[in-house]
Amino acid sequence: MFYSKSKPVRLLILGGMLFPALLFVAVTFFAGLFISGVQSLDYFPLIGKTTISLDVYIELFHSTIFYRSLFFSLGISLVSTAIAAFIGVLLALWIGRYTRQGGGLHFLLLFNLPVPHVVGAIAVLMLFGQSGLISRLAYWTGMIQQPSQFPVLVADQNGIGIVLEYVWKEVPFIAVSVLSILKSWVVPYEKQLQLLGANAWQRWRLVTFPFMLPALLASSIIVFAYTFGSFEVPYVLGSVSKPTLPILAYQAYLNPDLRYRPTAMAINMVITIISMILIILYMKWGEGFAAKKN
Repeated sequence: MFYSKSKPVRLLILGGMLFPALLFVAVTFFAGLFISGVQSLDYFPLIGKTTISLDVYIELFHSTIFYRSLFFSLGISLVSTAIAAFIGVLLALWIGRYTRQGGGLHFLLLFNLPVPHVVGAIAVLMLFGQSGLISRLAYWTGMIQQPSQFPVLVADQNGIGIVLEYVWKEVPFIAVSVLSILKSWVVPYEKQLQLLGANAWQRWRLVTFPFMLPALLASSIIVFAYTFGSFEVPYVLGSVSKPTLPILAYQAYLNPDLRYRPTAMAINMVITIISMILIILYMKWGEGFAAKKN
């Protein structure tokens, strides 16, 4: 393989190697975005709609079902992100300060990262469903008289099963993000402050929290954006009668009446816009963290 000591040449070679894959992803993404955007503007020649208008968006923004799904999705994302961030920070602080090299718990965090969300959703379904493992154990031990008496945690109206899966999957991601900052920056500075006589609260206020905050916010924004636009977890664990926004778009897309197709595309565009706003916020926090680190 060709190698050069010149950095511009190495970057040029790397760019040439990545270009085919990036081109394929870019063309696929922007083509889908363009088609969705055009159809969301009520342009669908297949059913005789050949003019562009905002009627679909106007109808969508006057729909109670849309707002119910929107706030339900935002609520699930907010609760999941808050719980995952809280537990992730506690784990990162514990591993970073009170365990040698992270130990087995650090390995478990890393082990969980590559597990797909759909696998976690199926695991939650098999564990916490009314016919799942935990309900059967409760029945065998006499805690309940029949499995149907087990609390409804999957396909419920509150999205408890969805939140459980998101928390289980995203806690390691946030913990690892914060842990890297703790080990490389926070711990050395805390030791210096401790030698200077600073108490635990002063070390937290002056070092731990300011250094940890950018990584925590950046990882939390990623988690919020993913959980908001995720399809597979609500599809497996959610309720049909109270869908999240991606599931609502999916239901509209599968409607045999093609007049609902622009509505599905409009919902997808709303999800895309909100996700893009979150990406911009993430880039802002990421740049701030990089500037502080340098």
